[in-house]
Amino acid sequence: MATTLAVAGFGNMGGAIVRGMLAAGRIEPHHVISFDPDPRPRSAAAGLGIALAESPRELCSASTLLLAVKPQRFGELAAQLGTLPKPTLVISVMGGIVMRSIVDALGPQVRVARVMPNTPTQIGAGMSAVAFDASCTRADRDTATGMFETVGLVHGIEESLMDAATAVCGSGPAYVFHLAEHMMRGAREAGFDAATADLLVRQTILGAAELLRQSSDDPAALRRAVTSPAGTTAAALAVLDAAGTGDAMARAIIAARDRGRELSKGA
Repeated sequence: MATTLAVAGFGNMGGAIVRGMLAAGRIEPHHVISFDPDPRPRSAAAGLGIALAESPRELCSASTLLLAVKPQRFGELAAQLGTLPKPTLVISVMGGIVMRSIVDALGPQVRVARVMPNTPTQIGAGMSAVAFDASCTRADRDTATGMFETVGLVHGIEESLMDAATAVCGSGPAYVFHLAEHMMRGAREAGFDAATADLLVRQTILGAAELLRQSSDDPAALRRAVTSPAGTTAAALAVLDAAGTGDAMARAIIAARDRGRELSKGA
């Protein structure tokens, strides 16, 4: 049977997406071909029963091509792929590479979906923002959306908002990890040993995230429910407010968005 999906780059993200599709039964290993010059990803793909391409050009026979390489490698990859010989849905998870650049590099027969997933995709808990070019069909939209639904939630946006999505969901896990890092430091300074601080913070963040997901209340209402007047939480939040952490978080997202725009222009 003909190859359905070709994957350029079988690293953390490319591998996670394919594993999610396989686990969900959306594709069979013998319908996938992968190219990655790194021996470790090649071995991982082979271990799943996926065919290994010796050159990127072998990927051109598939009806769908997933571009999961680092953005700085796209120019070299595109030169090796050349103009794709037949109509192909190209799904890109490369940050900063706009659709127009992909069409210019791979030819007018490509239809492009651009996706920004995040690292929780690796455990099936990702948040992916997806944008489609005007040539994408309903079937293309279903294909791309279905692919990323196997590793989390998917939300459609306009490409003009892709840098903003990168700032919120793409970079977002780092903001949470940054918070966890300093909560653990505070817990140790408050008297806990490292193992206990680690346990308390991990479970607290997990529980808060799950409550936020399940609740119909907005974050401000949930925060108020924890905060008794003149209590311990109020004392902690006063320190955060005095330090400007709320404004800093909002500014951080804008800074990440603006940096994404700069990188897109330079791509």
